[in-house]
Amino acid sequence: MTRPTRWQKMEETSGRVKKLRHELINTTPEICTDRAILISKSYEETLSQPYILRRAYALEKILLNMGIYIHEGELIVGNLAEKLRGAPVYPEYAVDFVLNELDTFNLREADKFIISEKNKEILRQILPKWQGNTVKDAAYQLFPSQAKEASQDLICILTTLRSGVGHMIIDYKYGIDNGLLGIIKEIETLMENLDIQDPSYATKKEYYLAVIIVCKAAIAFANRFADLAQSLADSEEDPTRKKELLTIAKNCQKVPAYPAETFWEALQSFWFIHLILQLESNGHSVSPGRFDQYIYPYLKGPLEKKDEDQEFFKELIDCLWVKFNDINKVRDKVNSIAFGGYPMFQNLIVGGQTAEGECAVNELSYMCLSATERVGLPQPSLSARWYYGSPETFLSRCCEVASFGTGMPAFYNDEILIPIMLQQGYTLQEARDYAVVGCAEATVPGVSETWLPGGFLNLTKMIELTIFNGHDHVMNKQYQFKTGEVECLETFEEFKEAYFEQLSYYLKQHVACTNILDSVHGSLVPTLFESVFIHNCLENGKTSLQGGAKYNFTSPNAVSLANTADSLAAIKKFIYEDKTITWAELKVALMNNFNNAEQLRQRLLNLAPKYGNDDAYVDAIAREVVERFSKEIQKYSNPRGGKYQFGLYSISCHVLLADKVGATPDGRKQEMLLADGGVSCAQGRDKNGVTAMLKSVANLDQFKSSGAALLNVKLAPSFLKDEKGLSNFASIIKSYFMLKGQHIQFNVVDAAMLRDAQKNPEKYPLLVVRVAGFSVLFNCIDRMLQEDIIMRTEYQTL
Repeated sequence: MTRPTRWQKMEETSGRVKKLRHELINTTPEICTDRAILISKSYEETLSQPYILRRAYALEKILLNMGIYIHEGELIVGNLAEKLRGAPVYPEYAVDFVLNELDTFNLREADKFIISEKNKEILRQILPKWQGNTVKDAAYQLFPSQAKEASQDLICILTTLRSGVGHMIIDYKYGIDNGLLGIIKEIETLMENLDIQDPSYATKKEYYLAVIIVCKAAIAFANRFADLAQSLADSEEDPTRKKELLTIAKNCQKVPAYPAETFWEALQSFWFIHLILQLESNGHSVSPGRFDQYIYPYLKGPLEKKDEDQEFFKELIDCLWVKFNDINKVRDKVNSIAFGGYPMFQNLIVGGQTAEGECAVNELSYMCLSATERVGLPQPSLSARWYYGSPETFLSRCCEVASFGTGMPAFYNDEILIPIMLQQGYTLQEARDYAVVGCAEATVPGVSETWLPGGFLNLTKMIELTIFNGHDHVMNKQYQFKTGEVECLETFEEFKEAYFEQLSYYLKQHVACTNILDSVHGSLVPTLFESVFIHNCLENGKTSLQGGAKYNFTSPNAVSLANTADSLAAIKKFIYEDKTITWAELKVALMNNFNNAEQLRQRLLNLAPKYGNDDAYVDAIAREVVERFSKEIQKYSNPRGGKYQFGLYSISCHVLLADKVGATPDGRKQEMLLADGGVSCAQGRDKNGVTAMLKSVANLDQFKSSGAALLNVKLAPSFLKDEKGLSNFASIIKSYFMLKGQHIQFNVVDAAMLRDAQKNPEKYPLLVVRVAGFSVLFNCIDRMLQEDIIMRTEYQTL
């Protein structure tokens, strides 16, 4: 029996959802100015107020005055900006890039934004007033010179220099089940019980006053939509739509102020809370977390009674799935390459275990999978948890959905991630309740401020700096830190130690910048609304960015592990063991990008062991790099009293950083990309099949990379053409997880289709691909990132 295609599955959604989806993907994102205007006015009006109250009044002004709309046919309402797919401006974080790019946002190859001349003029009037008063300005004044230099030259990437922290999974259940009015009463009680002898009395009281302001503003924001829906209903002639609008009005009058009672109310309450988090701060990766656990109680009764329209429940979920794709963010040019394709990383995870250790799979878990299949858009970024007790039917359904090529769900392994959570200090019940935030970063919802956007370090650049003794021949620049001339390093162990000294030095610079940013965010842009739903913040009387959360981590990420391991393996083999290449020969070849040295490049490329082929020679090197990074990172603490951890994933930083790294000893030329993912192999170098590749990756001690260990795999659609193929697919996942792999995700698309999509983009408006820990519309990413996905090894068989 022939399996249906992805396109056929997408026809199974309702006409309403098809229309909403069509309008969304055919809308060019626009930069909107409401938020920038309103926050600027608020800050001018509250100059004499304590800073935390200024933040509260600013969010209040935004929620009470920004433009709102209800799109025709919508069932879940609430907008981030004045236009569909619009992106607000957040001047408190940075204004330089907006002012510099106002006339070029629409000229970008990817992540384009249009902006009207009127709005350009508004921003040219408003934004200069913020100069010297932003997060970026404050941090730059404090950065040590060498650390700032490393950041500016992209040896290290700081992801929170011009934007919010994001990367949160709040306790949505707390908000939906209790309602904001109930939470306000709790806050008022805490405030009444403050001890006037407590030295922190004043700061705690200011905090409580501030969170009450934002909670009341959130209720008023929802009421504005209730009024709008009522107004639209009054003039609506279609009786069906009129009834819908009246229900929307009733829902928005009730939630999130009061506890939700129906499934529709729960979804609307969730959306308002989720939306306001992103109006407060523009940090991405605001993730729904275990949606199937906290929303299911509102669906379970109606499903059991079977007296309500089951198809309508599906339509509600589909409408919410479309809404996720309305959330957008404008990034500076550099970060639009590092985060290509307008990704917002709203990770929603299903399955796994309950806090008590029972199977957590329920009917909503399956409905979420089906919604992703039907709607076919990149957000939410759907993930699935697996453990030994997972139902085979659940894994099979996950595989079936993934086989349609959206790159979702990504798969996560409870058998390693729960022990990692325990290793970090979470209780067993908390650990079992982990979810994934952003790309691939496991955390526990509602109790954690993990600062997972701890930036990125370019591991392969440090190979170059070791070989050339701190000289960057790409930029023709000498850095202060040197590890000696390589010709004086007599053994591979000595060279390797020199490399780890470079790594240690630049990690130190990166931590210095990150900790400064951590402090600046806590003092200048505390996220009040977020802190209401992060446990211990209310009790401690401070936001999560100020250390109020129960658990506090910071997690930088390592980019290009595969190129690093392959380069070290080539150096070990050819220079130190075989002695068939001299340092002089290699340095000349690298400086000249292998011009007139193609034969040497081919030797490096084809005769040295390559990570991803179950070759112990190079796999041991990759493992050691991970272990040394882990050992080094554990030396550091953050300003919130927490420890550092690290992750192995790249987003699309491997594209951004590629031409910042010269030719490398693995045979890569400067213009070639670095390896994608985090623990993935360099493109096309895994020659021995998928099993060998998985064994190489599993050889890494993934307990060490507690921030993430992201693995991309590309399968040919023919691999999954029948039930046997789907069974083999499930076997790949289980085999890797039994080897203690953390995470695995799949692109199921053939290179021929992608090439055709490059030539004829109009034929593929809904072609979704997996980049790293996120999926995007193929037409929304630049040519280099498209090429990266095409060049990845495409497995045809086991």
